[in-house]
Amino acid sequence: MIIRICFLLTVLLTSPLLAQSGGILEVTSDPAGTVINLEGEFKLAGVTPTVFSQPLNGPYELTASREGYETYRTKINITGGSPISINIQLAPKTRFKAFIRSMVIPGWGQFYGGEKTRGTLFSLATIGSGIAALINQLNYQDKRDAYDDFLAEYVDERSIERKMQMEDMLDLVRKEAYDAESSRNITLGVLAAVWVYNLFDAVIFFPDKKYESHVPRLTFETNKDMSRAGLALNFSF
Repeated sequence: MIIRICFLLTVLLTSPLLAQSGGILEVTSDPAGTVINLEGEFKLAGVTPTVFSQPLNGPYELTASREGYETYRTKINITGGSPISINIQLAPKTRFKAFIRSMVIPGWGQFYGGEKTRGTLFSLATIGSGIAALINQLNYQDKRDAYDDFLAEYVDERSIERKMQMEDMLDLVRKEAYDAESSRNITLGVLAAVWVYNLFDAVIFFPDKKYESHVPRLTFETNKDMSRAGLALNFSF
């Protein structure tokens, strides 16, 4: 009887400490070799498969990222007790998603596929040709308005002599309007060509890679008061 009472007292006294000890988080992924970042009370990082053995408590945001795959984010609440195991299935990036992005914003599909240089070039080319097209459109509108105004003045003129004098000027403003329209059409064509080629580039040159790796288990570890930090590296054979 005395032994039972002592045992119950021990459980009652130690249960609050166990509840405050925090949980252990184990993360695996498909594919392996995914970078895991935890942000909450502490900021921790690891490469799957990995175990965060620190006494974690409270809400954490988990981010999983790997080249060639969509970034995965979720929120978890870690409490003391049994270890928590999470298996993450990463979705691979696809040509179709790159195509849709480049259709919305030229260069976005290239950025999505990891081709930042080509993405930047397409974005700059689109911005440059778009600005040129806008400037030429405004210039054409001015020239066209000037031609329409002068044509109306020419038609309303009753003097034959004055009309003959105005014909040379009418030809000049008509030519200026025509040249402005041609320049506008050329820059619009360049803008359309950049946009279309950007779509083909996003699909045809999408990096078709198979990301496979056999990586060690790597975990960044800290103690609770952050006075000690280090890397734990474990190999599996």
